[in-house]
Amino acid sequence: MARKYPWVLAPVPWSPDPEFTRGRWHGKPLLSHHTAPRNLLATRRQLRALGKRPGGQDPVAFLYFRCRKAAKIVHANLYLIADAKPVRPMTPARAAALERAMAARRTCRECGETGWAELPRAHRTCEACLYHAGLDPSSYLHDYLIGEPTFDAAGHAALAAS
Repeated sequence: MARKYPWVLAPVPWSPDPEFTRGRWHGKPLLSHHTAPRNLLATRRQLRALGKRPGGQDPVAFLYFRCRKAAKIVHANLYLIADAKPVRPMTPARAAALERAMAARRTCRECGETGWAELPRAHRTCEACLYHAGLDPSSYLHDYLIGEPTFDAAGHAALAAS
């Protein structure tokens, strides 16, 4: 059985000599895990760790690897480190805008209270507002919010005895 991406000796933009790649994908060289030169190419996250950003450049190659958890092949863009630009510094205005965006994620849409943790994206409401808005009886929050005891007196006595 033939490989899906066989080895090919081809010209690449980061070297004057042809190098072994796994063919082409969307018109750019395709590299497999541990075959990209780490001193010349980097993914977006690797650039960020170096304090750089792609700066508008198109990817020069693609890296592919198998994600076992998702059970699929994942492709990542590879950029030239030499052409990357430094990360823009955080200005007070950008920091304030980021703080406002994070506060919006913590603000309840019903009562307007801002909590310390991010609320679920599905409804962005706090637990107290979920109770007042009508909670599904099968929800795990139902027992905590409606105040019904989970044990009767005999159940508490049996729990204390054991």
